[in-house]
Amino acid sequence: MLMRDMKLAMQGAMASTTMPALSSYVGRLESDVEQASHQPYRDDQPTYDEGMQTLRRELAEVDQAIRSNDLTTARNALRKIDATRKHYHDLLG
Repeated sequence: MLMRDMKLAMQGAMASTTMPALSSYVGRLESDVEQASHQPYRDDQPTYDEGMQTLRRELAEVDQAIRSNDLTTARNALRKIDATRKHYHDLLG
């Protein structure tokens, strides 16, 4: 359920055309990531933890772009997050 909400928040953020909408979705994504980072992962906890740390760092970049009111940079940072997500999903199977 949490991972599904993360996916929906990410899709909403990527589709956002205004800063308030983007900011709202990113806030939801950050909340989901925070919750997910405290969950145990059955197979490879170190890789899972590393992925969550990377995700938090990249979300900080999105936050910086939001504070700067720079929609283009925020969306580029979200694309980077999506690539990171795919990478860790592949690693964790």
